[in-house]
Amino acid sequence: MGCFYSRHHAEEDTVYDMSPIRHLPVIFVNGVPGAGNQTVSQTISNITGYTMIRPGELVRDEALKDTARGRLIADKLQAQEDIPEQLTVDLIKEEMLQQTDAKGFILVGFPKNPRMSNIFNRQVKWPEKVVALEVDNEVAATRLQNKLSELGRPESEINAARQIVREAAHKVKNVHKRFGGHVITLDSSGNPKALASTLKEILSDTMDKSQKRTESPGPRPPAVVSAPAVAPLNLPAIDAPIEVDGDK
Repeated sequence: MGCFYSRHHAEEDTVYDMSPIRHLPVIFVNGVPGAGNQTVSQTISNITGYTMIRPGELVRDEALKDTARGRLIADKLQAQEDIPEQLTVDLIKEEMLQQTDAKGFILVGFPKNPRMSNIFNRQVKWPEKVVALEVDNEVAATRLQNKLSELGRPESEINAARQIVREAAHKVKNVHKRFGGHVITLDSSGNPKALASTLKEILSDTMDKSQKRTESPGPRPPAVVSAPAVAPLNLPAIDAPIEVDGDK
């Protein structure tokens, strides 16, 4: 079901019929590297039963495949170049379509930039909630440094953690501005029990709506989805080659 990308990043007219999953709730968990994206997503999954999707993991797994798309991703990762936003969204769409029995979806550390959110919103749906993680930049940088050290990354990358967090913080804020009332700000530095209690409260309305849809399913949404070309927004790409959350 993949979408082929040429060396010029041309988008093929690959069709994705998202109607089987369009009725399912989607939650974005979005914060800087080291903010706790993975931990918060797992907590939400425990509360809601929703399926977690890790876009960074999908990208890395695809890079291992001997396909045109896999080779393209591998080349870009090797060169420390940005992965096209459309490609990342396509991988997410394919994963969602394989999980039609899911109760809902949690996208971990997504989206990375406004263009990525724009593509997802147009081609899949708007999220029910965007959980915006707030954490002190120094705390996030320390978590990131520790994780990079555990992974055996070069000293230069470990030392760059603070700069990575600072740059990501600005871009994440730009993402959050797009979603208005959908955004729930959460201090992710609190203790796990308090965090779970807060999340359960703020997600209660989403869970109630999801339950009502399950009990009284309405007509299926129209099957409309091709992956349309999205006009460039002239925004800087921010898919850093290091996609590491402090809790991964």
